[in-house]
Amino acid sequence: MKSLPSLVLFIGIGLAIPIIYYFIFRRRSALDKIPAWVWAYTGFISCVFFPVFLFRKHWEKALVMAYNKFWFVAGVVQMDNNFWETLAKLLVIVIFIALCRENGKETFKQKSSSLIFGYWVGLCYGIGEAITLSVIGYFPVLNRIFGINLFMYFTTWYVVWERAYAIQIHAIIGALVGLGFYHWYGLAKKWWLLIFFVFGMLYHELVDGLVLVMMYFPKLEFTGFIRAHIYTITLPVLLVVGYLIVFLAYRASKDNKKTEQI
Repeated sequence: MKSLPSLVLFIGIGLAIPIIYYFIFRRRSALDKIPAWVWAYTGFISCVFFPVFLFRKHWEKALVMAYNKFWFVAGVVQMDNNFWETLAKLLVIVIFIALCRENGKETFKQKSSSLIFGYWVGLCYGIGEAITLSVIGYFPVLNRIFGINLFMYFTTWYVVWERAYAIQIHAIIGALVGLGFYHWYGLAKKWWLLIFFVFGMLYHELVDGLVLVMMYFPKLEFTGFIRAHIYTITLPVLLVVGYLIVFLAYRASKDNKKTEQI
């Protein structure tokens, strides 16, 4: 499969999945007050924010070339990547609150709607990543503009399957950021937004950190196992871990008795 068909595929996913998601969750809690155009607008911004924030790869690439050691790449370069990708999701929610004003704040005064909308933002960001990478794969000259060297060009169904996992991983990070905003507006615990932000970064570090382990320690028995079962065990387990983290974070977060609906 060439990059162009994969681009068409991800554009289709980028339209179909958000529409299905919208019709399932639009009437949940405070989300029924959010106009359809706001859902669409914030989803579009989430998609666009991936290429907008991708230019950071120029300095991340420079850092790797300056000091190509596992601990530095995993602890500094990768954490820089995690920071910007989590920040992009946070900024979309800030834009959403600014657009909807009181209704936006009300959304994040309820635990369920905070989780759902945060997941929406991360989902659309992940779709934006899939579309952008397939565009770059089809037009490799864009590598120089964005400062990246793609290790995949969407030429097999396996890589498309990997993107299906990656989209959900970004959605999980978005859900954690959404819960952070719930603690800000719903529970008046502003510092918890930072804590959930860091949780999102660390989960991203767990996922991409395993990729770095495969790159830097190819002879380890553990590395051979996670590489051999990357699509059947490694990524599914990481996805389950992510959903478990969100579930535990949701259950551990106190209800806002004044607004939360059953």
